[in-house]
Amino acid sequence: MSFFEGGERIVNLLNKTGFVDAENDMTWKDERFGKYKGGLYMKKPLARFLGLLLIVSLVLAGCSSNETGGNNETNGEGTGTTQPNEENTEPVKLSVFMAGDPEQDYNTNKFTQEVEELLNIDLDIQVYSNEVIKDQRQLTLNSGDYPEVFMLTWSDPIFSAEQMRLGKQGVYIPLNDLIEEHAPNIKQRMKEIDYYKPGVTAPDGNIYALPAINECYHCGFGSKMWINTEWLEAVDMDVPTTTEEFREVLRAFKNNDLNGNGQNDEVPLSGSKGNRLESYLMNAFIFNNNPGECNSGACYMTVNDGQVDLTANKPEFKAGLEYVASLYKEGLIDLGALSQDGEAYKQVANREGIATVGVAPALHPYVFIPPDNPVHQQYMPIPPLKGPNGVQLAGAGGSGIWASYFAITNKATEEQQIAAIRLADYMASEEGTVRMTMGEEGVNWERGAAGDLDMNGEPAQYKLISKTPEETRALNNAWSEIGTFVKTAEHRASWAVAQDIMSREGYELRLYQATKLYDGRQPDEILPSGLFIDPAEVDEFGLLATDINKYIGENMIQFITGNKKLDKDWDSYVAGFEKLKLNRYLEIIQTAMDNAAK
Repeated sequence: MSFFEGGERIVNLLNKTGFVDAENDMTWKDERFGKYKGGLYMKKPLARFLGLLLIVSLVLAGCSSNETGGNNETNGEGTGTTQPNEENTEPVKLSVFMAGDPEQDYNTNKFTQEVEELLNIDLDIQVYSNEVIKDQRQLTLNSGDYPEVFMLTWSDPIFSAEQMRLGKQGVYIPLNDLIEEHAPNIKQRMKEIDYYKPGVTAPDGNIYALPAINECYHCGFGSKMWINTEWLEAVDMDVPTTTEEFREVLRAFKNNDLNGNGQNDEVPLSGSKGNRLESYLMNAFIFNNNPGECNSGACYMTVNDGQVDLTANKPEFKAGLEYVASLYKEGLIDLGALSQDGEAYKQVANREGIATVGVAPALHPYVFIPPDNPVHQQYMPIPPLKGPNGVQLAGAGGSGIWASYFAITNKATEEQQIAAIRLADYMASEEGTVRMTMGEEGVNWERGAAGDLDMNGEPAQYKLISKTPEETRALNNAWSEIGTFVKTAEHRASWAVAQDIMSREGYELRLYQATKLYDGRQPDEILPSGLFIDPAEVDEFGLLATDINKYIGENMIQFITGNKKLDKDWDSYVAGFEKLKLNRYLEIIQTAMDNAAK
């Protein structure tokens, strides 16, 4: 079972694991890329954590022939170019269950036509929207009338529990031999991205499904805090660096009419259930990487010398709660910050086009201020605060593959299996990824020219051609981010971006630069995401995780609001974990982590 399985968890998982908040983070990307709402941003381990930011440029070497007569050739840039199958005169038919935009006809889509000709296949695509796909796929599987291929995205991923269950039942076929014989691009990706192969290999050694790789740098640090710099200037204070300086800033924000509307409506610090203020603040006392809600995921975890442990019963956690509770007692925290949803959060922060919140936790400012409101330009990130004992951590997600998006079923003949894996392999190449997700060269994007700079201020490799979502949809020439596409951090950073970080076009650069303030403050060891839990322990783990997370969450709110007293009720709270079988819970996680390490 994945640590991130569960209905509402999909939207918040990115916050938990260092992935994007699927509802909020795609707002700006919809506008900029003109894609339908969707697309998971997967993070990679950063800087000190395994050094994966130093991924080398992709170079796919050599060529590989296969039984169907096709071959994959690579050019000097490492872009796989799959040649048509010349031996078979009839295209191989493939039925595909796909996540996508129901307003587009994928069977007449220009990319569909191109890939059919390139690979000599005939695709019968059934598209389902993000809103209905989960139920529709379950109905399809239950009926037994499922397709040869599932091609999915964040809205209905294939978690590790499903991979093992349906793999053992024979519904999902093992992909190991197909990859070895017919997927040189995927093999190369597995060599270069060192969490790829371990992350998709089940305990029985089989690979039943394949992921997307989307290393969103800023998404890797979900627990960010944004401060209104105009308010800071008005009270003549600097960006806080310690927990006590932070308190003083909130006090100043509370006691002045900083938005100039003549009302006492300034909110020093707000937040929501999906953008938890205490998550950021706790990192000044003990590691916390759970900016969203925890349902059946492994939250509040730390790893030391390979041993997993809970943070929520430690003295440092208590000290963090005491600090947050003291802010709440002073009236420095919005009363609804611990319980309101995302929409209520936006209403608090976005009143009649003026700023009403001084400090706001979020993955990025568009979460609480919409992009069409210039007020968002007033907010800049606060680096990790230093606590009273010198702790200064950043909430970061763990490495690994949290879920997969591509599977071949036992409905496929041997010929169809080969055709399907070749399709997945093309999608995983640089050429296939760019063509599938971004559209046509010269129409949706172009090669970087003189003066085009990327995220690092270097000459850009690619540049988007600006189009509205309506224009992009009308082109019907791409599939967007589904299946096995691969966007490494290096690839994402290679696209041209406006160097004005306050413009909409420069927004991602703004987030990229903000994240650099956090990168390097994460622990050396972080619990990997998407671990495979023993199938015999899946149900047990799910119940334990749900009960423990609920217990922690409810008690945190009571301690912060003063309904429970830390000096009187803490010991009873800690003792309660024994009844919840915490030791057994940690044992299951440790076993999964040890198995992954092997």
